[in-house]
Amino acid sequence: MAGGSRARARRDFDALSAVYDETREPLEPETTENLLGFLGEHGWASVLEVGVGTGRISEPLAARGIRVVGIDVSPGMLAQAARKEIPHLVCGTAYHLPFSDRSFDVALFVHVLHLLDDVDRAFAEASRVARGGVLAIMDPEPDCPAPGEAREETPRDVVRRALAESGYPNILRSGPRPKEAEILRAHPPTETRLLSDRLVTEPASKPIDHLAKRAYRQALDIPPDVLERAVRLARQKVGDRTVTYHRRETLVWWDAH
Repeated sequence: MAGGSRARARRDFDALSAVYDETREPLEPETTENLLGFLGEHGWASVLEVGVGTGRISEPLAARGIRVVGIDVSPGMLAQAARKEIPHLVCGTAYHLPFSDRSFDVALFVHVLHLLDDVDRAFAEASRVARGGVLAIMDPEPDCPAPGEAREETPRDVVRRALAESGYPNILRSGPRPKEAEILRAHPPTETRLLSDRLVTEPASKPIDHLAKRAYRQALDIPPDVLERAVRLARQKVGDRTVTYHRRETLVWWDAH
């Protein structure tokens, strides 16, 4: 990661750290149980979480006896993780992991790979320090409407259109799924396993509330007056309607051998 890119990531995630936990969903209990089951199948008990963030993933793993070490570029995120009493936290990047070869059973990325500028380099480093390979949790499969069925407008669509009408057409244009699909094509995994799949109905205004708190990295540089107008437009459009979607967590494993 170039110095400028690393400094930008640190700045952005430091800014997000104060609202991160309240604007991100925790892992589904089923996801945690099935992830622990997968680790147990292979006899893995030590995990390096790359991009540990606020520790919302490492916390339940550590509570269940997994030795977790977390690394993150953001001191602000790590400060939040430390409040959860996660004992082993390191400030650093995915491209220069300060650990010796084969220090851990596996390296784990949870909704992080799509944020990286150089996935190949991150994979190489993670594979170097992990005996059993690299794990990632992602949601690579979009909901597809049936033939002839109109695609339901997502909350992200509503927010994106409101921002475009306020003069910011390229904010939230695409989520992590296109990048994750690209990563899977470039790096075919050893195994892919669905950890959880739950149908969720929630207010369409939820991501608008998150936008108002500047909980999205892409929204950090939007001027306050523009952001306020976009939030107002989005609230007018969605009213009190709800949206229904599948909340999925998929485990992907790249074997080290």
